[in-house]
Amino acid sequence: MKQFIYLDTDMVNSIIAQKEKGLVLETSSEQENTTGKEQSTTGSFSANGSASGGIWKFAQAQAELSGAVELSGNKHSQTVLKEIATKTLHDAAFDIAYEQISQEYNTDPNDADLGSFVELSQVFEFVDLTYIEGLLAEGGFISFLKKTEAEKIRGAFLCECEQLNREQKRKSESEIKKELQKRISENDKKYDDIVEIVHAIKQMIPYSRMLVTSNGFLIPLEDKYFRDNPETMAFKHGGYITCVGYVTNVIGESCLPTSQNVFAHLQTLVNQTLVTMLATKEKDLFVVHPIAIYYGQ
Repeated sequence: MKQFIYLDTDMVNSIIAQKEKGLVLETSSEQENTTGKEQSTTGSFSANGSASGGIWKFAQAQAELSGAVELSGNKHSQTVLKEIATKTLHDAAFDIAYEQISQEYNTDPNDADLGSFVELSQVFEFVDLTYIEGLLAEGGFISFLKKTEAEKIRGAFLCECEQLNREQKRKSESEIKKELQKRISENDKKYDDIVEIVHAIKQMIPYSRMLVTSNGFLIPLEDKYFRDNPETMAFKHGGYITCVGYVTNVIGESCLPTSQNVFAHLQTLVNQTLVTMLATKEKDLFVVHPIAIYYGQ
């Protein structure tokens, strides 16, 4: 049984409509039960008579005829009971669409190319840029991280200073303070860099939520197709799931500008930067439009 967490019903309906020459809204099945009864009547009659002959004049005979004949009659009546079961297509519509996809396309991600359908069953990184941005806001979770890390750095640094004698401490007091502040600032910068990366990705990708894989797939998600509250997805869902979709774009290092104008070069630069930021081990990144994301078979 599949447990859908994301289902693009518009795309599912489009695939079914192309196959069926129209949109199938429901299916029905019929079952007939036949019942009947049978009646029979019987009767008899007797006959007596004589016969003389004959036509050949060879002999004469007379016979006494007598006997009984049994009569019977049958009457059969039949009643047909018809039961019609109607089912409205819901999640089952995806199975119909998937059957059509698997018959016409090779869904192996190793053979992925622009326009091809893929089926990815693996562990995904769920990225919610809105959620992350809230964590990185000043005064939020990132401030707590900075404070916690600064206390650890200060404690470790004081242990180092205890190894110095009194004269060394007195002569290098200002240097000790500078060194401590330098280490704390370097740690803060690490988190500030993450904030800058998130802001940059939000400017380059017109989606707030997406799935990312280490083997080069980026799957942007639209809130209206989530089966669960999209704001809880990053926290609530994870692990081994399946995504079925089709490749809409290929970006990365090997993708050259399609023209010589400045906008094409700018888009290529953005795409290559995005591949670097998402830390995929592949040189190219396949952008996949998801049809369904689910747990189970």
